Amino acid sequence: MLSIIMLVVSIAGGAQFFLGYWRALLASTAAQPLSDKFFVAAGFQRASMRAEDFNRLLSLHSLMPDVKALPNTVWRLRVHYSAMQMFRGLPAIGAWAQKEMAICANCLAVMVDQRLLLNLACAAEVRS
Repeated sequence: MLSIIMLVVSIAGGAQFFLGYWRALLASTAAQPLSDKFFVAAGFQRASMRAEDFNRLLSLHSLMPDVKALPNTVWRLRVHYSAMQMFRGLPAIGAWAQKEMAICANCLAVMVDQRLLLNLACAAEVRS
């Protein structure tokens, strides 16, 4: 019985560590500045992304070819965003879930910006 309790506690501790790491990774990615080329190409105004912009950014991400193998965390962002959409309806944590959705949109905007800059650099290299 003691071994089962230790197993459950260690799994809960590992899950808590993973979630903290994931949220810190999202926050650090979302804090990166976006280039001017992103705002011109994507048609967004100079402001942080809203939670409602996630699907538009997702379609932009899928339209751009991937010229270099970057770590693809888009599916993880989609899962996190979908989970936060479910939590948004709860009264106690609805505002927090909305903020998390906006962080997901900012992370996706950074990923689209990185992909855009890589594509532009590759195109410039091919031209020269």
